[in-house]
Amino acid sequence: MLIEFYESFIRDLETKINYLKYARMVVLTSRRFEKHQDANAFLLKIKDRLKINAEAQLLLRIEMAENLLLDNLLVETGDALVQLKEEIEKLSGADTLIFSEYYKVYALYYDKRRDYEEFYQYALQYLAYTPSELLSQAEKVDWSVKMGMAVVLGKKIYNIGELIEKDILKALTTTDYVWLYDVLQALNGARVAEFVKTMEHYRTQVELVPEIKANLDNILVKMKILAVLDLIFTRQKEQRSIGFDTIAKVAEIKLEDVEWLVMKTMSLGLIRGEIDQVDKIVKVAWMKPRILDSQRIQIMKDTLDKWKVKVQGNLKGLEDQTGELAKP
Repeated sequence: MLIEFYESFIRDLETKINYLKYARMVVLTSRRFEKHQDANAFLLKIKDRLKINAEAQLLLRIEMAENLLLDNLLVETGDALVQLKEEIEKLSGADTLIFSEYYKVYALYYDKRRDYEEFYQYALQYLAYTPSELLSQAEKVDWSVKMGMAVVLGKKIYNIGELIEKDILKALTTTDYVWLYDVLQALNGARVAEFVKTMEHYRTQVELVPEIKANLDNILVKMKILAVLDLIFTRQKEQRSIGFDTIAKVAEIKLEDVEWLVMKTMSLGLIRGEIDQVDKIVKVAWMKPRILDSQRIQIMKDTLDKWKVKVQGNLKGLEDQTGELAKP
């Protein structure tokens, strides 16, 4: 029905209406074709008539790339996305719809390839350009599940706060995936004992996911690293020489395993510093910036308040000493 409506009415308006809105209607029309090949043939025909407007053309090309993906033509999809990337990165002031659709397809492409790290980054970009009210409840659940799994399974994903703060994640709380929501909250909480307790509570659900079941040891290591990062985050810069015993206690590991865990954390590019094997101390010089949730923002505020009081005390002491020197 929509295809006939386009041919009999909308097509005659293509030179008289907003090009991007027109391209959006074309995309919606193309989705009524049963075969993705037919949809792309339709889009290609319209694209050639829209050379006058770059954004409208890009929107149609993004949809064509998604159709290739839906047909599992990953090589062709990858080639199309690379070409689009070069052009889209040159855009300035483009409509957010272009970026939303582009990042969505790129995220789904990496999801098909089971590349959790790349998927997660592009999915965050997609959500940044897509108001949550435009997503259906089913879409919110689908994206939350995909991103949640990526966080749990991605070997290099440690910046969980950005997902935790997304409203769409709450969609999981009314589904059978409430277990995933609680696991993510436990990971973000950075408390090893609480995480282990949560995983044990949801053992049945967890063991039904083969990828998680096969990677339980790696996931527990991730939890221990997150606990160490949280320990470092809560300390002021001059307090970041941390004893092995403190790290062992927080990560709930043996003292002889501390060096390995710290080296693992360094190899992931999460911290830089030195390991003093003689004095059993880790000296942290740098920590990778984190996306902060509301709890950690409060911790940072408290830290800044303490620093302010310390600076004011030093200033008062300096003023007092200066006053003494100024006396005759």
